[in-house]
Amino acid sequence: ILEANPLLESFGNAKTVKNNNSSRFGKYLEIFFDESGSISGAKVSEYLLEKSRIVNHGTDERNYHVFYEMLAGLAKEDLGKYGLTKSEDFFYLNQGGPSNIPGKNDQQDYQRLTASMDVLGITNDEKISIFRILSAVIHLGNIVFQKAMEGGYEACSLASTDHLSSVANLLGGERDKLTTSLTHKITLTRGEYFHTPLTVEQALDTRDALSKALYSRLFTWLVEKVNSIICKDKQQSSIAILDIFGFENFELNSFEQLCINFANETLQYYFNQHIFALEQKEYLNEGIEWSSIDFNDNQPCLDLISKKPDGLLCLLDDESNFPKATD
Repeated sequence: ILEANPLLESFGNAKTVKNNNSSRFGKYLEIFFDESGSISGAKVSEYLLEKSRIVNHGTDERNYHVFYEMLAGLAKEDLGKYGLTKSEDFFYLNQGGPSNIPGKNDQQDYQRLTASMDVLGITNDEKISIFRILSAVIHLGNIVFQKAMEGGYEACSLASTDHLSSVANLLGGERDKLTTSLTHKITLTRGEYFHTPLTVEQALDTRDALSKALYSRLFTWLVEKVNSIICKDKQQSSIAILDIFGFENFELNSFEQLCINFANETLQYYFNQHIFALEQKEYLNEGIEWSSIDFNDNQPCLDLISKKPDGLLCLLDDESNFPKATD
């Protein structure tokens, strides 16, 4: 169970402006016990992985640790095989400025990561597949598009094919099909495929969406792999711990950060109700003398975000359903 921690930290933690090792996903850890009271296993559930960080991070921040650990720890031969150099050369990794973190040795942490993989039974072939996917994500960030015209409509084309070729090779796909997928919207109507050219901005969004999907699915697979090792038998007695990233307020907050903060506010409301409101009501019913505890009720905040029909999330849903909606 302990050996799963370096793996989850590498893939789920990152440097933010407030924390050099900030967890960027929610984790629900159940620890199981046998009839004698000894720990018999565990199960990890993951929530709300911050996918936006894969393609964009702020000044003095980093992408997920595993990218930098991989670049620092892989042998030169392997770096060459994956077409990798240093983090400064890749858009997804260099947006925050210098990538070094005081007190953190990425090369040593890479060794801890691979040792953790060995303990958890991840095979060499699976390791190679993991690093190929991570390398493909890194190369995707360096794919650049330029304006073009197609059939009289605004379209885009690749400014260079070097990184796209690397992605296709690493993922085992065809370069031409990958090019089409990134530069065109493909729709199927009555058994016939239609290709609609994308603008440069739309192609960049498509590239980033592919990167997010690759990384998030890899992360989910890793969590399931961990569970297959540490949770094999049917379990009964358990203690569970919920660990989610904290409420944060950045200069520019993403939609994901809104969801994270909303989750924190909802948990705070649950805590208030059970620890303060319901408990004091029970004291009142039983005639127990006590000093009433005042607490800040955050229900108005929750209503602002989620109350129907005019909460923020409801308004976003409505706007999203309109054709050509704007933000």
